[in-house]
Amino acid sequence: MILNKKYCALFLLTSSVIFSQNQQKDSLDSRVLDEVVVTATRSIRQLSSVPLAVTLVSKKQIEATGVTRLKSILEEQTGIVFVTDASGFSGVQLQGIESAYTLILIDGVPLIGRSAGTLDLERISISNIKQIEIVKGPSSSLYGSEAIGGVINIITDKPKYDLQKSSINLYAKAGAKEELDFTFNYLYKKNALGFRSAINANSVAAFDLSPLSVAKTSEAQQNLTADFGVSYVFNKALDLDVHTRFYQQNQHNGDQTNRLTEFNINTVLKHRLVTNAILDYTVYATHYKTKSIFNGEESLYNQQLIRPEVRAKIQFGSNELVAGVGFGYDALDRTYFEKKETYTTQYAYGQYDFNPLNKLNVIVGARFDHHNKYKSAFSPKVSARYKISDWLAVKSSVGFGFKAPDFRQLFFNFSNSAAGYVVYGVQTMHDLFGSIPEVQQQVAKELNPENSIGYNLGFQLTPSNHLKIGVNIFRNDIKDLINTAVFNGSLPGVNPNTRVFYYENRDQVYTRGIEFDFQYTFSDNLKLIAGYQYVEAKDKEQERRIKAGEVYYRKTPSSPSQQLKISDYFGLANRSKHMANAKLYYRNYRHNFDANIRAIYRSKYALYDTNNSQEIIDNSDAFVKGNAIINTAISKTFSEKFSLQLGVDNLFNADGLENAADFPNNDAVLRLGRTYYTRIQFNF
Repeated sequence: MILNKKYCALFLLTSSVIFSQNQQKDSLDSRVLDEVVVTATRSIRQLSSVPLAVTLVSKKQIEATGVTRLKSILEEQTGIVFVTDASGFSGVQLQGIESAYTLILIDGVPLIGRSAGTLDLERISISNIKQIEIVKGPSSSLYGSEAIGGVINIITDKPKYDLQKSSINLYAKAGAKEELDFTFNYLYKKNALGFRSAINANSVAAFDLSPLSVAKTSEAQQNLTADFGVSYVFNKALDLDVHTRFYQQNQHNGDQTNRLTEFNINTVLKHRLVTNAILDYTVYATHYKTKSIFNGEESLYNQQLIRPEVRAKIQFGSNELVAGVGFGYDALDRTYFEKKETYTTQYAYGQYDFNPLNKLNVIVGARFDHHNKYKSAFSPKVSARYKISDWLAVKSSVGFGFKAPDFRQLFFNFSNSAAGYVVYGVQTMHDLFGSIPEVQQQVAKELNPENSIGYNLGFQLTPSNHLKIGVNIFRNDIKDLINTAVFNGSLPGVNPNTRVFYYENRDQVYTRGIEFDFQYTFSDNLKLIAGYQYVEAKDKEQERRIKAGEVYYRKTPSSPSQQLKISDYFGLANRSKHMANAKLYYRNYRHNFDANIRAIYRSKYALYDTNNSQEIIDNSDAFVKGNAIINTAISKTFSEKFSLQLGVDNLFNADGLENAADFPNNDAVLRLGRTYYTRIQFNF
């Protein structure tokens, strides 16, 4: 299904066919009571009552944007930005915390495949997503490792009542990026039996953000997703749900071939012991594999995860207890490893949700993780919400988070002879060179989990039925960050001129800032949603060295060296201090059409130190310039059976070429230009 300009022009008039027996008209004035979330507390809660920083993205918002992949809808949310890592993947940065520290879930179970620390969210189709829940701040008290920055949970559609509904979607995009997308969705429920499926085929043509470079920014790729689920209610006390997902991606260009396959299955048996007590028995298994061939050399990444868990939920009047125990088996076979490596984890968690006062809700919880390769982790958390009046509430939370050392940091054995360096995981270092005194002195035998403490203080204001305002002040302190270090000494069998890198717990950083969310409903036809985030992200050791007068820099290459002041310290790489978004939705019921315009702004940020100030980014470094992206879409329903949607992404073609002079041959500073898409819909 390779895409070219001829086919894209042909399919620009093709789009979506939907067969549905049930269709409802929804007002833009969405009611708070209809908005429920499950991720923040692992139980069903009204969004407005949760004492945590939570964002919900509804199905209607997703459909209005006309996007096909998860990344595109997330980057329009407050406080989220995507940053490209060394692997070329673009990952979520949340509250200024990089993507390796945000846990990504589908229906409450984790995605795997962090080959370089980042998950590629372009592999997730939005075709059967019911809603997206974003929990900001440490969430390890419920979810364990990787939840330092927060949790993003993608919740898929499930039939809740008797129905039969199917859809076929055809989608085409042209311009700076050419794409075809086909989706078949089916939902069925009759009495005790439910079935759901979603099949998505997606083809993206190769594109190049910098045509003067030899390599393309992205090669052509074909993506296939097959999603199936079945549910059965045995009786009032027992029901079963089985959900499977298969994904495959193929890329081929000359001497290079890449294939990615992913399969997961999640089985949940729900047992209602009594009216106020439920047990969930869950078994989750997933397999992620990439195989690349370049110039005849094969590279493999093959990971499996199996996680059984038992979770209990018990109601005590208006109070609720959630507790669970589980076991994790994680295995990785990878090129650059000596052999297949395995992790095992045993964990237990508990959370109590209660109301000590009529207007006060408190949630306390904790989790303990025991691991076979690193020290155990204990992650407590407490949060509270106090309703001051009918229109004002305050909420706060304090929680600990952690991230386990990944396989790479323990077992890596990578050599780049052309560049003259090698990288060893700490266990590999000791297995190969453990008898050498310099290794014993410099390289720890065991890495500690990276851990954090996060604080959030928020206010909810609803001065009228038309206006909602949310404010969240946050700070995250992270220590024992794992980073590479240079080994000082010689190793047998390693060229003395080769630089040797290993991993160590070293860095301490913090992020702090404030977020605003604003929603105003002018009428049933018109609604504005907007958000803003200010964030600072800094390294504590870098701050100490600057304050001690140990750091010097040059404003320009020809300027004299001068001492760096703390006021000139900008912070960590890839962090923008200001980010904002605004989305205006309009719906005309009389003439049956919808329109929206959406804007995303990101202020300047630096990629690295460019003025020799000892890898510290200051205000005189080269910065990627601030940018704004405008997207728009319009759809018209001509009858109950036929409608048309047209859209433009990056309306003003903000391609980022103004950054090419400061960052030559770096596609990360460039952006995809203007693209057009269309969708036609038939209802039966």
